[in-house]
Amino acid sequence: MKILISGGGIAGLTLAYWLHNYGFTPVVIEQADGIRHDGYGIDFFGTGYDVASRMGLIEQLHNQAIPIQFVSYVDSKGKNIAKLDIALMEKVMKGNYIALMHWTLEESLYETIKNDVEIRFGCSLKAVQQNNDAVIATFDDGVTESFDLLIGADGIHSNTRQLVFGPESQFGRYMGYYVACYPLPDRYGIGQTWRNYTEPKRQVGVYCSNNEGQIITLFMYAANDNGPIPPEQRLSCLRQTFDGMGWITPQLLNDVNDSTKIYMDTVTQIHMPSWHQGRVGLVGDASSCLTLISGQGASMAMGGAYLLAQALRDNLHYEDGFCQFEKRMRPEIETRQKNARDFAKAFVPGSNVELIVQKLVMKLILRDLFIGVLRKQFGSESILN
Repeated sequence: MKILISGGGIAGLTLAYWLHNYGFTPVVIEQADGIRHDGYGIDFFGTGYDVASRMGLIEQLHNQAIPIQFVSYVDSKGKNIAKLDIALMEKVMKGNYIALMHWTLEESLYETIKNDVEIRFGCSLKAVQQNNDAVIATFDDGVTESFDLLIGADGIHSNTRQLVFGPESQFGRYMGYYVACYPLPDRYGIGQTWRNYTEPKRQVGVYCSNNEGQIITLFMYAANDNGPIPPEQRLSCLRQTFDGMGWITPQLLNDVNDSTKIYMDTVTQIHMPSWHQGRVGLVGDASSCLTLISGQGASMAMGGAYLLAQALRDNLHYEDGFCQFEKRMRPEIETRQKNARDFAKAFVPGSNVELIVQKLVMKLILRDLFIGVLRKQFGSESILN
């Protein structure tokens, strides 16, 4: 069976690995010209860690981990309010935890399959048609090709979903926040740490990447949904939104080059009544984005890809495979989406009172005594157990 996978990110590359492993012929298309080297850091644990272990990637990923020693929450002068040691995080995750850059995981997945799976960079879908026997894909260069199935693994703004299921507005649930990030040289003494500073409705984080001397900024703020911010307006938007904010925020915004590529997007979940239609299915953020607030987007994307490949392997008819996958995965996704929605307001408090409560809770809970509570909050258990 020849299966087209639209999207060469974490979900798409993981799916391609397992489909190839099970005897299918996957073909991956990716609109970017190569593996992306932007984005933010991720906590990698639970389901994703389990899948990566089954792929033999854990040692390699540990060798490329972000060398963070602790995460701290600071006041306007940079003084620690509360601190989460990575050693405690590893206890919470029972040792199965890695701090990674998003691009590190994508690179590792790509290196694992590049010699076995056809991957077409600089290629995207223009149109999709279905009949009883095949999916007819028309690519952006006008070429048409037939496949047995099409799987959209092309992220929250999925082109596949747009073409087959309808516009994103039908399925997106905006959570009230924008997020942005970009790299800088470490001129601020961040070192091997992750530091966060919060004021009502806005938060700034800075952490080391796995590139020596480099830090990644992370901005999050509450706002009305104004849709996508054009790349040329992102820096001015951040400077306006974070004007007057304390700590090192002014330096972070002044030191960035106008030419620096800034990742910026809404914090939006995807909710769909069904993840498949005919011979087309969706996986990862395309079907059910959790958002970065969940801390589990990458892990659950890998878990979903793994379970979808298994379901297609175990069922003679693809529709039964799609149904089995969705029945297995949907309850896990819905639980994590609800937890992320519940946690969102505590993540970026909306008032000074809420901010005081957040600080008190963090001072109390970030210790060994509350490992069980933290384990439940993070959703650390693999769904594959």
